[in-house]
Amino acid sequence: MELERVFDIPYGQVGKRVLAMDLLLPPPPREALVPAVVWLHGGGWYSGDKRRVITNGMLDELPRAGFALASVGYRLAGEAPFPAPIHDVKAALRFLHAHGASIGIDPARIAIAGFSAGGHLAALAATSAGVSDLEGDEDSASDPTRVAAAIVLAGPTDFLQNPRATDPAQNPLAAAGVPCGEHMLLGGAVLERVEGARLANPLRYIGPGMPPFLIVQGAEDEIVPLSQAELLYNTLRSAGADATLVVVEDGNHGFWEAGKPYPREPMPPVIRRWMVQFLQAHLQQKTGFPLRDRHTVRVAKLRGPVSGNDPG
Repeated sequence: MELERVFDIPYGQVGKRVLAMDLLLPPPPREALVPAVVWLHGGGWYSGDKRRVITNGMLDELPRAGFALASVGYRLAGEAPFPAPIHDVKAALRFLHAHGASIGIDPARIAIAGFSAGGHLAALAATSAGVSDLEGDEDSASDPTRVAAAIVLAGPTDFLQNPRATDPAQNPLAAAGVPCGEHMLLGGAVLERVEGARLANPLRYIGPGMPPFLIVQGAEDEIVPLSQAELLYNTLRSAGADATLVVVEDGNHGFWEAGKPYPREPMPPVIRRWMVQFLQAHLQQKTGFPLRDRHTVRVAKLRGPVSGNDPG
């Protein structure tokens, strides 16, 4: 059956800028209140669009498995520097906690996920619930922004330990004139914005009570080094958190084969299926998520169907 799409639901306002999200809802019949996944788009914190994932079919598996997909628009670097985008993400979470039931979403079952820059914001939101400097609206800082699970896809973590952020000349895209996203986000070079970089570091806030994490990273990622995912995974595990890291051994920033053009398929289907299984395990109490701890998989393994018991 056709999925239900709802566009431009306002969740906040900054000055004249209305902040909004788009929804992709499961087909009927569905639960009275469905679990939800807040999706944060990529684009280096300076570009990207909340609408694309709702219309291009990339994550249609989620609503077909019973999850609402809430794609959140947030202020980009050209509008306001950090911490503006995480303030917006926290505002969206507060909105869903407060008003989700009125649009059919279960406030107790909200996960967060994102790709690239969106993966960074997802990790930051998941680890920093209640951190006043990142909550934004002081009048609402006591409202819940906790999430039940987090998915981080190719997300930067510690900018100060990322050589491609501290020295953008090491980023292979620099030769093509592509700006350093971390520089854009912080409003200046990382090593000149050290306090901002520390504030933006999700590792800083990891401690007891973290939600479960699924982290996926290409070993040959041309934008985000594998070490960034390993830092997040190792810090979570050291804190006793439930964390799974999947390393795509020959994968690029989109988890496809490094050194070759990106295909039309937005994301390998097996990774999308693992996302569904992870969320089913933690938001629907279902069994079948085949991954635990750290796993390595090759791109070729991601092209075929996934088995519930075979992580590849």
